[in-house]
Amino acid sequence: MKQYLLNIDRQRIDQISRDVILVELKRVAEHYGLRKFTRHEFDVVSEKCKGTVVLKRFGSWDAALSATGLSLRPHRNPRRDQVPSETLLSELGRIWGQLGHRPSKTEWEFSNASFSYTTYKSRFGGWLNACREYIDRSSSNTLQDGGNIEERSNESGYAKAIPKEKNRNIPLKLRLKVFQRDSFQCTICGRSPATDRDVTLHVDHIQAFSKNGRTTLENLQTLCRDCNLGKGKDQLVG
Repeated sequence: MKQYLLNIDRQRIDQISRDVILVELKRVAEHYGLRKFTRHEFDVVSEKCKGTVVLKRFGSWDAALSATGLSLRPHRNPRRDQVPSETLLSELGRIWGQLGHRPSKTEWEFSNASFSYTTYKSRFGGWLNACREYIDRSSSNTLQDGGNIEERSNESGYAKAIPKEKNRNIPLKLRLKVFQRDSFQCTICGRSPATDRDVTLHVDHIQAFSKNGRTTLENLQTLCRDCNLGKGKDQLVG
């Protein structure tokens, strides 16, 4: 019987050779059709290392691309400070809609978003500020190109005819108010995504909607997914 030895050692990222980095840069360049690509775009598809390793080895991103020896086409996307805020927020709405919840930094970086996480931080003074701006503009219907999640979910127009407090769907702006009031933590167990990455927060009707509970700030509470599911099971048993 063959004996296999397990090695707990791993390769340190600061020991990745220059040749390996260049091979990876060339592979990513081919992925993008031999055009110049950003560090963010590199991180999305790289397998051997991240952009921080490339910068540490070559000093700058342009120097790293030049070291590949490839004739890369110019990147035609506009500079991030030239992209209209409405375009950034519409893209945020697209990814938000795909996920079904507010994107985290990790989810954003692994999505197919057209703009980097840092672009939003720079433009809006922080990621949460960008999300709040999206909610505000979406609620006031100022976004173009399908940026409003609520409009996409109510295409029939039926939901718009129902008073908000009698609509089961909770508007994004109201969800944010509930989270802020409850300090972004579960009102039952106290857990929060700020201290536990595995926590997902839900907004729940205190008096069940099926029992004439209203969709108002006073009748909504923040629950983590586990407590919300447990609450539902308890109600079924009762």
